[in-house]
Formats: sequence, structure tokens, C-alpha cells
Amino acid sequence: MAQTIDKLEQIHIGKKGAAPIAAPGWTANAADGVKLVDCDVHHNYRQPEDLLPYLPKFYQEHLLDQGLHLPGSGYANSPYRRTRTDLKDPELKEREFNFSLEFTQKELLDRWNIDFALLTGPPTFYAYAGLPDPDWAAALCTAFNDYTIEHWLGRDPRVVNAILLAPNDPALAVKEIHRLAQRKDTVAVMMPMLTPHLYGKRVYHPIWEACAEHDLPVVSHIGGDSPGSTPTPAGFPSYYMESRMTRPCLASAQAASLICEGVFEVFPNLKFAMIEVQQMWAAPLMWHMDADWKAIGDQTPWLKRLPSEYFREHIRVGTQPMHEPPKSEQIYQMLEMLRADETLVFCTDFPHWDWNDPVTVLPKLDEHRRRRIFAENALDMLRITDDMIEAVVA
Repeated sequence: MAQTIDKLEQIHIGKKGAAPIAAPGWTANAADGVKLVDCDVHHNYRQPEDLLPYLPKFYQEHLLDQGLHLPGSGYANSPYRRTRTDLKDPELKEREFNFSLEFTQKELLDRWNIDFALLTGPPTFYAYAGLPDPDWAAALCTAFNDYTIEHWLGRDPRVVNAILLAPNDPALAVKEIHRLAQRKDTVAVMMPMLTPHLYGKRVYHPIWEACAEHDLPVVSHIGGDSPGSTPTPAGFPSYYMESRMTRPCLASAQAASLICEGVFEVFPNLKFAMIEVQQMWAAPLMWHMDADWKAIGDQTPWLKRLPSEYFREHIRVGTQPMHEPPKSEQIYQMLEMLRADETLVFCTDFPHWDWNDPVTVLPKLDEHRRRRIFAENALDMLRITDDMIEAVVA
């Protein structure tokens, strides 16, 4: 694989993007519109002390004295410095960390001709959702948002941001939305998926109301924490591979909560993206909910339509990590079951060891489905304006 990539890079030296140029979802042809929107790019700080200038004095002393003291998963991930072989930057001294805009430009935006990249922050940082002190959790999110503004935004029109929000205190999350929502480069909010309450609970309605007011979708990435909870109904897995298998269960629970508790009836313009949770859970969830709603729908009389209709209109699913069934035709069947032209948004999960590029993530698609998955579904969801599009395709 590495030798093939080197050879292709030599063939196309001096050109932006990676070969093969006819790959699905990617082209080296002149831009005639937005072709690639990446809804999951992880950016990071080098060390927690980088957040000090953006914290009040009290919390500066708190960080220096106590550290971040974020909850940890306890699971071994992949070996140190394990990355995809096509990440070649010699300055990359640690596994799956993305410390600078320049690195993102070189290894992602320019290499793969990404039109828009949504910054979603470091997943290990999402553990702020499990902090018992809601003020500390909110202060960390505000500091990271301001760090992002200074070091990442305003220097490349392709880079857009999702406001990091702490679910620990909805009032403080609403305050953060109102503080940053007027920024043109802010196109979404980000809340981790493992939260103290399911998303459909009314305690979160003020957050969804603020998002709806500013036309900001919610991007929910796997991660976070919730005191006293377990990642499965039957306890804790022993190994990291097991823990990865629990992600679809969590996404299903959050999506079902949003639909059953009527969030999309209360906020009819709100959209959610569930990312880095695989895909196939979404199809059986829609089927199961539709069947049950026909039988016991009187328990949720506020639902006016089939649950699958709410899902298809309001919920989006990220492509990473993409399922890889044994036969290629099964991928097309899966996309059909998912109604992928409505529900699927492209995500790289850059720069993690299992990130997906636009060349290898999917087999060849028809033009309509390719456009929807790689760009248009995301453009319909994110708050990206026509002048922002003109700036990147000019």
C-alpha cells in the first residue's frame, strides 16, 4: 500500500489531491461547485497549558494545580504513533494528533481537495461531559472555542467550526451558542454522544431552541461521559474493540429519544448528525420504530408521521467508520436501506488511525448519490452560505 501511494504521488507530483484521479467522490478536474464536505476533522492543542490564555484567572490556577482531570475511558487504543501510512509529515511525533492548521492543509485539504472541513475537536476532550463541576466543563469548552478561533479560523475559508458545548448545564451551553453564533465560520454545534440525559429529554430543549434560532445543526460525535453510566445495558466491556461495538447502540438510543419525545415537532428545522458510530444501525432502527409506532403510537400522540420520516428529514449519519461487508454488492444494498442519498454525510475522522479518505471509503456511485453523500447532504445541514461557497470554489 505504501509503495503504491509513493508511486502515485510521483506520477501526480505538483498537483493537488491524491491519485487515482477517477476515484469515487474525488476528482482532480477544475472545480465547478462544492464536491467534498468533510464533517469530522479533529483538531487539537499540544498541551493543556495552551488553553491558559483563554481561561479566567481562577481556572488558570485550577488547571495548573489540578490539570484537566477529565474522566478517562481506561481502554487501550492503538499503538503509539500508529497512523495511516499516507500521513508523511515528519513532524508528526505522536499518534492521531492534529496540532496545526498547516498540517491539516497539507495532509487533508490540499491532498484530497476538500472544499469544507468541519472542526470537531479532540475526542479525548469530550470527557468534559462527565465532569461533576458544570462550571469547569463550560469553562473548558469556552477556552477551547476561543483557542480554535485564534489558531484555526479566519485563515482558510475551507475550515469551518462546530462550537464545542458542555451538556452538563444547558443554560451555560445556550450562553456559549449566543456568544459565538454570529461568527460566519461557525456552522454547527458539537455535543458528545454520551451525555447525562438522552437528547430527547426536555432539559436540553433550551439548547435546541438556541440552535434553531441561529440555524445551527447539532453534530454529535461518539465520546463524552456520564457519571454512573455504563456504555452498555449490561456493564463495561473488557477491551477497546468491544467498546467500539457499543457505539451503534448509543446512537440508536439518542436518535430514538429525539424522535419519540417529539423534539422535531417542537423544533421542526433542527438537524442532528450522529458521527463515528458506523451506519447500519440506522436502517433497522427506522424499521423497528415504524413497526412499533403503528402498534403503540397512541403512547406518543405528538408524533404526526412515521418515525422513519422524522429520521430521514432531521438525522444524518457519518460515513466513518464505513462498514465493509464481504461482497461489494452488499454495500449498495446497505446504502439503499439507509436512504443514503438523504441521510449519509461524508466524514474522514482525520487524522486518526482509522480515518477514511474519499477515494477508498465507498465503491463507485451513481452521480446523484455521489453528490448527495460527499457534499449536498452536508451543505443542506450545515450553516454554509453562498458567499462561503464562492470563496472556496473561485
